[in-house]
Amino acid sequence: MFERRLQFLLICLGVVLFCLVARAVSVQVVGRSYWQEEAADAQQNQTLEPTVRGRILDCKGRELAVDLPCIDACVDYRAIKFDHTGDSDQRWLNNIARNRIKARLDNYADLPLAERKKLLSAEVKNVLLDIDQMWIDLATVSHQKPQDLSDLRRQIIAKVEARRQIVWSAKYGKAVLKQSAPQPWYVRWLGGGGDVDVEKFEVNVAEQTAAHVILPHISYELRNELAQQSDRYPGLVLQAGVMRSYPYGSAACQTIGRLSKVNAEDVKSDPNRDDPLLKYTANDDIGRDGLEAMLEDRLRGKRGVRVTDAAGHVISDTAPVPGEDVQVTLDIALQAEIEKAFNTVKFHAGGDVPDIDIPMPGAAVVIDVPTGEVRALVSAPTYDLNQIDDLLPKLLVDKFNRPLINRAISNAAQPGSTVKPIVGLGAITQGIMHADQTILCSGFLIIGKHKYTQSYRCWTERLSSPVGYHKSPWRDPHPNGYLTFADALERSCNVFHETLGDKLGVGGLSFWFDKFGLGRKTGIGLPGEVRGSLPDQMPGPKPRSMAWNSAIGEEDVTATPIQMANVAATIARGGIWMKPTLQPGETERVDLHLDPAAVEQAHIGMKNVVGRDAGTGNTAFMRDVLLAGKTGSAQTSPLVDIHRDPVTGKPLRDAHGRVKYDIVPLGTSENPNPEVPWYRGLVDSKTHEQTVNPAHAWMIGYAPADQPKLAFACFVEHGGSGGVASGSIVKGVVAAAVDQGYIRAVPNSGVLPPRPPYPSNPKVAFGE
Repeated sequence: MFERRLQFLLICLGVVLFCLVARAVSVQVVGRSYWQEEAADAQQNQTLEPTVRGRILDCKGRELAVDLPCIDACVDYRAIKFDHTGDSDQRWLNNIARNRIKARLDNYADLPLAERKKLLSAEVKNVLLDIDQMWIDLATVSHQKPQDLSDLRRQIIAKVEARRQIVWSAKYGKAVLKQSAPQPWYVRWLGGGGDVDVEKFEVNVAEQTAAHVILPHISYELRNELAQQSDRYPGLVLQAGVMRSYPYGSAACQTIGRLSKVNAEDVKSDPNRDDPLLKYTANDDIGRDGLEAMLEDRLRGKRGVRVTDAAGHVISDTAPVPGEDVQVTLDIALQAEIEKAFNTVKFHAGGDVPDIDIPMPGAAVVIDVPTGEVRALVSAPTYDLNQIDDLLPKLLVDKFNRPLINRAISNAAQPGSTVKPIVGLGAITQGIMHADQTILCSGFLIIGKHKYTQSYRCWTERLSSPVGYHKSPWRDPHPNGYLTFADALERSCNVFHETLGDKLGVGGLSFWFDKFGLGRKTGIGLPGEVRGSLPDQMPGPKPRSMAWNSAIGEEDVTATPIQMANVAATIARGGIWMKPTLQPGETERVDLHLDPAAVEQAHIGMKNVVGRDAGTGNTAFMRDVLLAGKTGSAQTSPLVDIHRDPVTGKPLRDAHGRVKYDIVPLGTSENPNPEVPWYRGLVDSKTHEQTVNPAHAWMIGYAPADQPKLAFACFVEHGGSGGVASGSIVKGVVAAAVDQGYIRAVPNSGVLPPRPPYPSNPKVAFGE
């Protein structure tokens, strides 16, 4: 009986032994390659290597934006993730504490175990306190709120966890794929295959022990300060990085644009969110506006990835791909010179008040006539792109100067008389009148048999009343008031163009404004561009008077400086519209098929605007360059200070839902408004008091007038007279173009020959 039981026990032991041997064979022989791969994968670390952003170059190869070496203040991930809930790396804390003790006590290793533990426990508490203090100090020296750094820490933790999830998913999927593949019968019989144990499938990534950027491109002063305190800041590392540098500082700042950290919306809308080497992650920079945003997909490179084994040997190394260098059409030297002109804008208050030169907000655009390439895109005031992190809080709340706005593309205002060339060209091309015909201006608009004496008067009627008939200026009066298209442009006659506007109607005006590119974006590609508005886009009824106002660029039509610069370029080309571009190469061209005789009249009139005594833009006259231009003074509302919620920044409203605001007081030459020193009143022609709200000042044109190379538009907010304020900017634009070699100055080339005699029997188009 005993022998039978012993035999049964031996059989059982034999079966168990056989199973163990079979399982060992399965793991070590049959599944050897699989487990070798799993062991190798488990010991691999992947490290993402940053890329370098591409350069932005101007048309002559000068660097507008470039990545340069710098020093970043980084913090070890274990200190970033540290909190007081116990979710910390205790081994890392112990190592820091132990190293601190060893630095103080040479005999630490010789102390009894109990005493070493006591010292270690006390020092760990000090390390925890120092980590807390480190975050407070980093916020202080970087002029940030502690909450800002807390938010950044959460973003980094989320990024690392997302990275772990990606690696986990890849390895888990690989393991499942291997396990689900068909196995030989003996592997299945010996226990091979089966499901992957999810709970035991754990991965780590290199980012969990790496230092992450907290304060990018710190100053050398701050670097030295942090280096001196490094022993007190657990996990702080000062390491080499790259920073975006703008060699020309404030020049073209709104057009070049700025970088900022990605936000949740950027990550959500990222087209590369499934590519770990291209997608945006926390602490990445993104082009927020300007060229940096427009060219983001070309400037932004691709990360590299390095895979190492447990011993640190490189298994694979994919180098990062730098961003592309992109050349644009801007000439930064030309741009910088024009920006300086906005520091000394001539302000004409009128009356006996002397003209003064003051800095004023505005915009200027310069377009190469043959190619449509934009050479300058100026918006004043400016700011230094290299200091944007420090300046941004102040710039965001600068409600009157609005330096972050690119006025050249984002500020649509009534263009005033600068649209008059479009009106005349459209009316003549459409056959409403002939190029050699005239319209009588008596100083008052006459429609049918009705004479408008209280409104719709020609601006010169006030100066020459009661005579009328464009007797002003006295040095160059018009003999009878029968104006050709060229005469009407030269003298900026409202009645002439209001009459044509009545004939064209709201629909006809909108048609021609659209032909010249108004009411729609130019397609230049910069974010933030607005389209402006056309009369027929206005809601509600379209009274007949809407056409009269729109024909002189008021009320129901708005345009941006870049649109008006392109209007000037289109006229300079004889009626060929081209899409303005910031990138070299072919661009869209459209022939507007304008009447050649009308184009010739426009050229004559616009040359006379600058070169004759009767011209409204003769303050821009330059003896050595022949200019063609058209001025405009567009009515505008008073400057207001909108009441805003201090938390959300949204406008506050009264019980009737109307936005609350205060009208900003006008300054004078003797007493400028200290908050808005450039906002000054004009002298009322009747009361002779300096209380009238100044209009926006415009001037468009091209040079040289006989062989146009550059077209331009200048806009001065609340500048008053277009001929004075914008005329002073135009002189700066042309002088800069001469300095940079775009235009050749020839002595006396800007002087027009004596005026031909006016016809004694003018051909009348309408009326008497």
